[in-house]
Amino acid sequence: MPHSQFRDRLIALANATSGNPSGFLEGLSDIHVDWHNEMPPTYGFLLFHHRVVRYFNSIVNPQLQRQIAAFTPNEFQDMGAQPFPDDLANNDTLADLANVSSAIESWHNRAHGIIGRATGTPMMDASQNIFFRPFWQLHLYIDGLFQAVLQQYGNIQHPNQFVDAMAIAGHLEVSHHSWVPRI
Repeated sequence: MPHSQFRDRLIALANATSGNPSGFLEGLSDIHVDWHNEMPPTYGFLLFHHRVVRYFNSIVNPQLQRQIAAFTPNEFQDMGAQPFPDDLANNDTLADLANVSSAIESWHNRAHGIIGRATGTPMMDASQNIFFRPFWQLHLYIDGLFQAVLQQYGNIQHPNQFVDAMAIAGHLEVSHHSWVPRI
């Protein structure tokens, strides 16, 4: 499935469930499983989750009595996990973005297991983990890292052209198709 089909499924889900947080999460479950099962991947780790987090932040998080925030470095350490260890400076090419995505995804995979054991949530089950706070705390943290790297890329490759990190991600999705599976 081309990445645009995943993107379009996410857009359709967000449009259909605006104002319906549980409907968004229920619909996301199947998309999340499909994304995890796709081999080879067509929609890169950071780009896919960036869009998912964006919709979570607009549909679900505002409706929660206690909104979800990204894990802090201390919270990671309290669970026996380390925050993402690599320096994210000087990532200003598409190849750099792909390398960052690979590094964050590898760290994230280990973090899922550690967080699952520490919190007792099914972090390793793509059909269920999206219903639990720790999943979103982890992915909000990761999306913060990605947005910082996107801004670096945008500032170097397209100075003063983009509105924000979401616009840079959108540009990558529509203009750099061959890189999307790797970012």
